[in-house]
Amino acid sequence: MEVKAALLNTLQQISALLGQIEPHEYRQPLDEYDGSTLGQHFRHILEFFICLEKGRPEGRVDYASRERNLLFEDSPGIARQAIESFAEKLEQLDPSEKLDFVAEFGFEDRPSYQSTLGRELVFVYDHAIHHLAIIKIGLRCQFPHIQINKDLGVSPSTIKARMER
Repeated sequence: MEVKAALLNTLQQISALLGQIEPHEYRQPLDEYDGSTLGQHFRHILEFFICLEKGRPEGRVDYASRERNLLFEDSPGIARQAIESFAEKLEQLDPSEKLDFVAEFGFEDRPSYQSTLGRELVFVYDHAIHHLAIIKIGLRCQFPHIQINKDLGVSPSTIKARMER
């Protein structure tokens, strides 16, 4: 499977999940997250997509320059609209497009590294999978009525390994 197809599948899973979560559930501080919320995790996922989208025109992506938009962590509907907007634009992206990304390892200078849009799409895909695994824990513990795809937050290599057992 190519990165855009894998990412589209994940974005569709996120959208479907956001459609099931009530605003009060989305904003509820959870002990499993040391008091942070589902909304904060979804916002975090979303803002990596936004950083990639905003950095593309100038060919420079900086994931540390997130806006931390509170609307995305307060409203599952607004987060869902943003996810669906990114999904609609995904097909038009050229994975071979060259760009740089700015790294952050501390408070000193921030080095820049050459990359491609495809590599950065893989990064935001992997990042989303990681946070969806965390989200799934909170959903299972606090909101068991919400339908969760069993493979949500599970990497393809893990799914494949499970199938081979």
